[in-house]
Amino acid sequence: MLFAQLALTLLSLIVCAFAPGFFLVRRLRWNPMEKLCGAVGLSLILVWLAAWALYLVAPGAGTLGAVAITGGSAVLLALAWPDVRKLFGAARVPHTAAAFGFLLLWTLVMLATIRHYSGAGWTGDWLEHFQRSLVFLHHLPKDIEIFGGYRIPSRPPMAHLITSLMMAQTQDRFEIFQVVFSFLSLLVFLPCCLVLPLLARPWKSGVLPLAGIFAMSPLVMVNATYTGTKPLAAFFVVLAVAFYLRAWMKQDRVRMSAAFLAIAGGILAHYSAVPYALFLALHYLVAVFPSRRDRWKELASLAVAASLPLLAWFGWCLAAYGMHGTLAAAANTSVAYGQTYQESYLVKSIANLFDAIVPHVLRDSALVHAWLQPNTLGYIRDNAFVVYQTSLIFTMGSLGGPLVVWFLFRALRRGRGPARTFWLALIPFSVAACFALVGERDRFGVAHITLFSLLVIGLAFLAANFTTRRVVSLLIVAGCVIDFSLGVFLQARVEHLENTARQTAFPRIMVGTVRMDLAPAGPDALSRTAGNNWFRKHQYKLAEQWLASLVRSNPQGRALEPGQAAARDALQQVVRQDETMWGGWYQRNAGEIVFLGDHFGDSDWTSALLALGCIGLAWKMARYAPPPVAAAAPFLSKPPRSKQKRS
Repeated sequence: MLFAQLALTLLSLIVCAFAPGFFLVRRLRWNPMEKLCGAVGLSLILVWLAAWALYLVAPGAGTLGAVAITGGSAVLLALAWPDVRKLFGAARVPHTAAAFGFLLLWTLVMLATIRHYSGAGWTGDWLEHFQRSLVFLHHLPKDIEIFGGYRIPSRPPMAHLITSLMMAQTQDRFEIFQVVFSFLSLLVFLPCCLVLPLLARPWKSGVLPLAGIFAMSPLVMVNATYTGTKPLAAFFVVLAVAFYLRAWMKQDRVRMSAAFLAIAGGILAHYSAVPYALFLALHYLVAVFPSRRDRWKELASLAVAASLPLLAWFGWCLAAYGMHGTLAAAANTSVAYGQTYQESYLVKSIANLFDAIVPHVLRDSALVHAWLQPNTLGYIRDNAFVVYQTSLIFTMGSLGGPLVVWFLFRALRRGRGPARTFWLALIPFSVAACFALVGERDRFGVAHITLFSLLVIGLAFLAANFTTRRVVSLLIVAGCVIDFSLGVFLQARVEHLENTARQTAFPRIMVGTVRMDLAPAGPDALSRTAGNNWFRKHQYKLAEQWLASLVRSNPQGRALEPGQAAARDALQQVVRQDETMWGGWYQRNAGEIVFLGDHFGDSDWTSALLALGCIGLAWKMARYAPPPVAAAAPFLSKPPRSKQKRS
């Protein structure tokens, strides 16, 4: 039953994420890749608007309303079918679609491996996003507390509403939530393929190298499986950048409007898109607007394209929560933590920047042992996790990151023209915005806060330069194998751990006649942060079991120690939260969350598939490497004009 629901979910996602937008853009004078990516971006915004209208106007529509939206998308797909066949017969589109399909299958194998979420100090976000999806699905009270102390306006709702739309047609299961979020997270691959020709000239198809780099990138795969919304925002940001540059070069108003509509979609996915929206707006007004034809008409069209979807969300927030409630909730996000650092603001920002550039393993041995755990693999995983997720350079790979920096240095030094100026402005602006907006001091690095979009462009840049020289190609392949081993495969293996009869990765609470405490940690135990994520997976069931054990050991409750009493109160609060925060979801689902990986148990065959897949990808990418010939022209430089003889 579950796998039939997952198949229906994926089919509905594909139709809804493509058909509505393609029906509208199919007649535009865009190239095939622009139509593909533009159709997906416009479809997501249209489907979100339809789901949002359904949520506000017809809260009782439920499954019927969700089926109507999916059915309407299917009808539009049927009406545009001849154009669909033509699109997928064009160059690059079938290769891009096939590569995306491979990445989706690859990610599903990873999800089939994972049985809990963990990694360094990351905790709770996956549960928060699941609760938000349930809030929209079941129309829970608008003043409900979201896990982590948030409110509804703290996060934009696009991914959650699309997920609730899919669950309304199937079931409110966590496995379905996982698959929907992974699908949405992988969509960033499409605009990265679109932007490839803008990153290197002369350019040869980099779709295959990009697919391999994505599949073995810890940055991409962890974010694709950890159920967050930054990758969806990155999809819109990269799409906006691609359309913006093409519109600038071609003096095209429609593409420029599409760029600003896309950046509005990014804000509706995650507020980390705000700095990029600000940059595009400033760059347009300073560098583009003065020289445009009919510039006032174009400016009006851009304002309308960007403001309409944003007004649909922020207008409701202002009406429901007021100005103060909306701004206070929105400020309490991963974009801006609040000014928790009490010393110099400039010193804090510079220190965070330094810590993001230099990995913690090279700076402070105490940080290497920050997550106390006897599990050796967990210890290695946590330190690799920090390097691959929060540093500024090595998020793009152990070898790929330095290569990107080198390619960028060469390209900007040798390149010329307005595109070079654009990148010279965008990159430092984005980096400065990230470190300026973070209010806290984090010694592990904060590049993950708003720079995900820029980092995946860096991965696309790496793929675009894959065929410059054979030695470069082989270095990229070697780096991908290292990154896969330490940041993808090891991450999946550690997240595969669960308590079994043979091992105890997460100590349980022991209840005795005198004390209630955690069981002693065994050799397989992971860190307390990982244990917190594991507890949240089983929180209602475990709280009830431990409370029942406490009552049996001390029926009167009179001899409780202060620690026991505090633990009892905390567990009782967890039980009450099922009604106050979850609408009774835990009670309806046996008191615990079931991961997709739980259906495959302790089996290691999914891990074997990942390992074999890595070998196959590395072999395929190595064969794609060019023979040892002269290097291609650098990024952002104009291709040399070839002299042709007249016949």
